[in-house]
Amino acid sequence: MVFNLYLLRSGFSTGFVGLFLMVDMLFHGLVAFPAGMIADRIGRRKAFFFATCLNLVARGSLLFTTDPGTLLVLAALAGTGEAFHGSAGPPFIMENSRPQERPLLFSMHAIFHLISRSVGSALPLVWAVTLGVPDLNIGMARWLLVLSLPLTLVALAPLWFMTERRDNLAGSFMDLITLRNVVNFPAIAKLALCNVMVGLGMGLATRFFNVFFDLGMGATDRQLSAVFAVAALAGATAVLFSGMLVRRWGTVRSIAITQLASVPFLLLMIFVPLVIPGLPLVVIFFILRDALYSISNPVRSQLAMEMTVARERGTTAGLTHMSFDLGGAFGAGLAGALIGISAAEASLGVEVARFVPAFTVAALLVVVGAGLYYFFFRNWDERRSQVEELAQEPALRPQPGD
Repeated sequence: MVFNLYLLRSGFSTGFVGLFLMVDMLFHGLVAFPAGMIADRIGRRKAFFFATCLNLVARGSLLFTTDPGTLLVLAALAGTGEAFHGSAGPPFIMENSRPQERPLLFSMHAIFHLISRSVGSALPLVWAVTLGVPDLNIGMARWLLVLSLPLTLVALAPLWFMTERRDNLAGSFMDLITLRNVVNFPAIAKLALCNVMVGLGMGLATRFFNVFFDLGMGATDRQLSAVFAVAALAGATAVLFSGMLVRRWGTVRSIAITQLASVPFLLLMIFVPLVIPGLPLVVIFFILRDALYSISNPVRSQLAMEMTVARERGTTAGLTHMSFDLGGAFGAGLAGALIGISAAEASLGVEVARFVPAFTVAALLVVVGAGLYYFFFRNWDERRSQVEELAQEPALRPQPGD
């Protein structure tokens, strides 16, 4: 939430913010596929440690330079670190859990991510109230971001106490390079296409929500901090119901329904202020959109991991992340150009209408992504149930001597 505003306060335009996000997500996407293959070979734990160290160096260095070229190089390094995180996470959860535990674990992973986002969003508000600073100036933003860096290292602590099953890893790098470890390529390709659509929508809108509230709606920094903190908590609360929805509707229908349900609120966010000025209604729509969309995130990860075997899960996670982030990179760059707010305009505030094209296209892409998920995988839940029933049959049959 803070870094986009930090760039704007440092005198950069929304075009540069979009370029920065594009480079970050572009390298996240380009590296994700090889990162997933490497994680399939060296193990998820080692991939986590490498990613965290690289991320720490890159994001820490970002805060002490305002040279555009250096910022973009560091964005590329940060994106590379995130690629290893994203590619290793879902397979690690999958391989350290039993089938009946996975919906809960994927949900808890998403919940803790949202809670940390909520706390991070609230910190500027806490800082401002504590120090009596009315707005988020550059120095305050920089040191707030610096204080968040040690927390990244704390996240590694639980990994020291966890073991990894080596039999789940690919046999050699040659198997990975030739994709011999991949046995479900058609399904993986379909997942990748769905993720391109979702990533495009995310790049066009989600990465610019803080800019929208700051420049389009004229929200103060304290209001921004509070809104994003509450939205993240609402998302975490909504994710608690993802397991119940999966049991009721199935995995694929849950993804499609929750993504589609978020679209009206995204459109209301952008069009209602054109008729009824003011922040309260937009905040309500934003929180509802965030809550509904958050439900689909852990379910999408679970679906991708369930459709693949152990030795291809890192590769699958890498490919799906690559498609998501390449779509997001293009979307972020396009949004920066569509919104087109210069540094001079950023200091004055702009019309909400400047955000309409990017957010409207994002809404359409979310609809397309939800439709593709349903079209490609609508029979998946039924097939999985049949396989589980067959797997249980031998245990149910009378054994000799019974």
